[in-house]
Amino acid sequence: MSQEVKDAILKVLPSLAAETLALLLDKLDSIGVEVTSDLQYVKEEDLTEHLRPIDCRKLLGAWRTDGQQRSASSTDCSGPATPCRSTSPVTETSSSSYSTSPSPPSTNSSSSTVDLDSWPENFQIPWTQMPNDLKIAVLREKRPVPRDRREMIRLIVDQMRAVEANPTRADCICIAKKIIQKHPKSFADVLQDGSKIGSGYSSLVNQLKTRVEHLNRDSMKSPRRAGKQPTTSTSSSTTKRPSDQYGCVQWQPACPTGQSEESLREKQKELLELHSREGPMGAERGVVQQLMKETYYLQRQAINAHPPPTIAQLKGDWPYLFVQKQLYLHFNELTDIPILEKLEAAIQEKGKMILQFFRQKPSNSDVRQVLSRFDGSGSTGLAPCVVLCLLAHFKEEREALLLQVEGASAPADVERLALPDTPRLITQGEAMDTWMLSVERQVLIPPRPNFTAGLAALFASFYNFNLEYQEKAACTLEFIQRCFVGINPSHGSKAVGKLSNKKTGKMVKKHTINVHVCTLLRKLMDFDWVCV
Repeated sequence: MSQEVKDAILKVLPSLAAETLALLLDKLDSIGVEVTSDLQYVKEEDLTEHLRPIDCRKLLGAWRTDGQQRSASSTDCSGPATPCRSTSPVTETSSSSYSTSPSPPSTNSSSSTVDLDSWPENFQIPWTQMPNDLKIAVLREKRPVPRDRREMIRLIVDQMRAVEANPTRADCICIAKKIIQKHPKSFADVLQDGSKIGSGYSSLVNQLKTRVEHLNRDSMKSPRRAGKQPTTSTSSSTTKRPSDQYGCVQWQPACPTGQSEESLREKQKELLELHSREGPMGAERGVVQQLMKETYYLQRQAINAHPPPTIAQLKGDWPYLFVQKQLYLHFNELTDIPILEKLEAAIQEKGKMILQFFRQKPSNSDVRQVLSRFDGSGSTGLAPCVVLCLLAHFKEEREALLLQVEGASAPADVERLALPDTPRLITQGEAMDTWMLSVERQVLIPPRPNFTAGLAALFASFYNFNLEYQEKAACTLEFIQRCFVGINPSHGSKAVGKLSNKKTGKMVKKHTINVHVCTLLRKLMDFDWVCV
């Protein structure tokens, strides 16, 4: 009995017990089935001894469909005058039945049989050639194991290159969309909690394009490049940066109904007077919270001004904007996300899984060192360990995000250090449970407890004040943004215009989702869905 016959049964009945499968194969062998083409002649009474009636009919229906397709293909190609040619590498069928695929066209003749401008839209995924375990996973709407997914990528890229030797990223996007549209539960970039990462197909695009580039690495053919856009005299000072509005829902609202700028300025003066009398402690008063909510329009107008104000100027005009609680509330208005609650829940739910992943599959010695330090100290600080592991995994400098000072350091002592302009979370002592926040070389929030609360304040500052992620911590910040905070736009980025290639050290253009972040998210999704 051929392996093809066994596969033809499992394609339709993937959960069939091994014992029943063996008995069924013996039965088919006894009635003369030798190859898959013989299956179309099997009758229901031949199978009822070992299968339920519905299972019998499922098999017979699929086998007859395959037989009819083979017969039709043979008839179409039998005429002497017109040879049968396929305009696409493979013929796609439904996930419950698979037909024999025609041979892909040769690279030399592809230009005469395929419209190179529209081939990605007409490209058919070679599902029939996929590993059997992947087919079963797809039928069960499960994620395939990484090994089978890599084999799928290899097969698809081979078929793509039979038509176009050097497919572009746009070609890969088109084909990745086809895969996701057909089998979203098996291949989409979706976490266990249902959170979609970016477009939902970025990891597939990256795998396809990486495979293409690997196969073409020795080719002398230059990659296709988009023509440069002509520069204009208008400067960026009159155009909002994409990173400013990225992921925001209330970046610059209209003036509230029933209010005017003059009436809102009066409320701003009231806030300044309250702060001069009561200081930061006044932020707990309900009247302050109400006035801050009502003047949100003016706050965004000040932050979004061109040229942008300094942090010192903003603090002078809106001192309560730099109080921890108001920092969170402003972020909530801006993004519709309660940052502290969101981060606390994400660290507990996903942080433990991330550390479990790194313990089983540490990516480098720095990750092992972080895990060893926290495991050996008996520390219960889950959030610091997760953040340090992420920095280590992405090979980013700890000081690009976290600065550690002595436990007794006061804000004035810290400001005498060489603080950077970009936001930093300043932690005190080995436990890292007490923190301060600095932006533009000044401490905005004095010592506070709870590392996760500090991480929330740090992250909120990038959005509240239109700040780009610093280059040396961009991967970790984008991972926190997508996996923990849940801001997952399919376009744009808060990273700087270019990122450093970890292998070559050269500056390269960033993709929609950072490739390193996308790869780690895909591995975590596989680990969470398949391995745990």
